[in-house]
Amino acid sequence: MKGLYIIAAVTMAGVSSIFALLAEIETTYGIAQGNLGWIAGSAFVGALITQLWLARYADRGYATLLLRIGVLASAFGLLWFGFADELWQFIAARTLLGAGVGMIIPPSRRFIIIASGEQQGARLGAFYGFYLCGFVFGPPISGALTVLFDVRAPFFVLGIATALSALAIKGLVIPSSDNSDTKKKRVLIKLIYKREMIAALLVVASFRYSIGVFEPLWAPHLSNLGAGTMLITLSLTGFALPMLIISKWAGALSDRFGPRITSLLSAFATVPLMASYGYIGSIPLLMIAAMPHGIFEAAQSPGSQAAVSDAAGTDDAAAAQGLGEAVGSVFSLVGALSAAPIYVHLGAGLAWFSSALIMLGLLIASWLIHPPVVRRH
Repeated sequence: MKGLYIIAAVTMAGVSSIFALLAEIETTYGIAQGNLGWIAGSAFVGALITQLWLARYADRGYATLLLRIGVLASAFGLLWFGFADELWQFIAARTLLGAGVGMIIPPSRRFIIIASGEQQGARLGAFYGFYLCGFVFGPPISGALTVLFDVRAPFFVLGIATALSALAIKGLVIPSSDNSDTKKKRVLIKLIYKREMIAALLVVASFRYSIGVFEPLWAPHLSNLGAGTMLITLSLTGFALPMLIISKWAGALSDRFGPRITSLLSAFATVPLMASYGYIGSIPLLMIAAMPHGIFEAAQSPGSQAAVSDAAGTDDAAAAQGLGEAVGSVFSLVGALSAAPIYVHLGAGLAWFSSALIMLGLLIASWLIHPPVVRRH
């Protein structure tokens, strides 16, 4: 699993560098703030296509191949980002990077789920922890490289690092499922007919919608409050560092109490924090408010993944994770494309608050469709 952890960390460092540098890209290349949502949203389009189209093949013997292609696609996407200087190029590069990540996640989670037994929550939490490690250290690294050189340097450095990370899975073989049902083309339809699957997917949708909102808003919002590039990158580190520290423990909460109740309650706790960001005018207070948000997400993310896994079973593990990521990508796209125009035309308060209301609606629907039960040992 160590190779998967390395790939998660390095790839996410590249993804978070884009997240952190959107305000710098806006200034350097003269891109309108309202168009930043297209750059953020294009990643989710790329991920959606690969997750719906290719994830099921990770259950059919192609998991290792998908994983390697995904790493290389992510690397090329980052390198292209370094060469880009027009809006369409940034969109295309971000789409390729999103497609790469969409090919990495389902086979990685399949391997973790089938190899972890009763510790799947803890192992998914550990995988998420390394994913977060990239998020923690990617922004300050990219910020420092931007200050020392220019905004292109982080994408060249992290693109090369992502390509080299493929060496970490040189000998990895991810087994396929022996169940003939996984060979049917209608596996996704079979999954979405389950109430528990729909309920689990709605929690994923709420989480990923918030990420879609964050990507085009966070850096410009802090920039509008007077923060510079390094402070913005450090704010993302402050957001993710608590998540990194407790990720494995937070994932183990799902093993102890059940993934449904863990993911739902932690998701509900993020709603008021999301609603508050547009009304906090102090940068230090904004950064402090983001820390508990990150802590709750550390439990929410592996919990929602484990809930999807429980609803599907191990034979369709990768297809289910791909479906979850695809649903997440749709809602991330909606969040990214809607948040930036609302922010520009109606202000920060309404942009963040309306996003929180949508998250709340999705979580209430999840609870009503399949009420969670505390797991008793």
